[in-house]
Amino acid sequence: MSSAGTVGGQATTEAWTVVRAILDDMAAMVASESETELELLEGYRALGRVTALSAEVSLDVDPDLPWFFPMNSPARMVGGPNPDGAYHLAMIDGTHRYRISGSRNSVTYLGFQVLAGRGLTPRRMAAHVSDTDLVLDADGRFALVLSAEEPAPDELDGATWVQVPEDASGIVVRQYIGDRSAEVEAEFSITPLDPPGIPDLPTDERIAEQMTAWGWTVAKLLTLHHGVLPEALERPNELLTVAAAALGGENTTPDNLYVLGTFRLAEDEALTIEFTPPGTRYWNVSIENIWHECIDSRRRHSSVTNAALTPGADGRVRVVVSASPPPSAADGRSEWLDTGGRHRGFVCVRWLDNPEPPDVRTAVLPVKEA
Repeated sequence: MSSAGTVGGQATTEAWTVVRAILDDMAAMVASESETELELLEGYRALGRVTALSAEVSLDVDPDLPWFFPMNSPARMVGGPNPDGAYHLAMIDGTHRYRISGSRNSVTYLGFQVLAGRGLTPRRMAAHVSDTDLVLDADGRFALVLSAEEPAPDELDGATWVQVPEDASGIVVRQYIGDRSAEVEAEFSITPLDPPGIPDLPTDERIAEQMTAWGWTVAKLLTLHHGVLPEALERPNELLTVAAAALGGENTTPDNLYVLGTFRLAEDEALTIEFTPPGTRYWNVSIENIWHECIDSRRRHSSVTNAALTPGADGRVRVVVSASPPPSAADGRSEWLDTGGRHRGFVCVRWLDNPEPPDVRTAVLPVKEA
């Protein structure tokens, strides 16, 4: 049997070496930055989960005949997602043309974000279509056509044209859910306007490019705590108001306002968060571990939406972040978010429809007084 050196594949072999080096670097970062055994274990697990997602994004794709796949699983909630939401991704090629068809249904928010940039080129947002932009028929259905040049009216067939650049590479679909028991998530699919033929065989250049993108994505997702508001690590228990654009157009959408920060608490301490909610149709508060993973969102109460919270008589909402429930949660004076014993992590408040920044106040108290 011939070796890789005699049959070619040099670029892919080199790219695989780069991926292995990135994985080693990320593991070393986890080991050096973990403050507890729990953080170390979760960090290694996060590296594995990020590697799996990144492989799916970079290797398991076919821009000629794309499909939407969920970016998170019930267990894999990496990259700082909204646990009260759903994220789907389709990988595309801006030199092709596509049609997205679907039903709006009753989910609180639905948005389509087109990303551009390939390989090591930083991603950017090239187009964004919010649910307020969708043209719905009598049955609540919609259609979008994505292409660099405007299609003829018969090719649009009633769809809305979304112009994309030739280096467009992906479509992220975000849904925000206020009440899972009452809302129906949107349905959508993507088809090429120009049906593809038999696929070309893999080339050394193409697979090397995909491998490189795989490694780059792993590094980006696992170092979000350095790349997104890194000052939050040095200012624990303080929440900072951040416009979506400041977090990077590839990470957010322009119809969101964020209040972000970190918590750092002793076992018997609690972080209280108080604010008067703006008049938006959706907001939520969620907590994450230090690696930007949602905290046990299926079986631990670590996030809450406006649909589940009623402001007090003064119009304010009070959320308590701690490892054990505060007395105020028992009598309804506060909403408890459970850290599961983690001494530090991230706090994220998302406000839809980009309202004026609300006044958010925090304090660290003994749990028994929170």
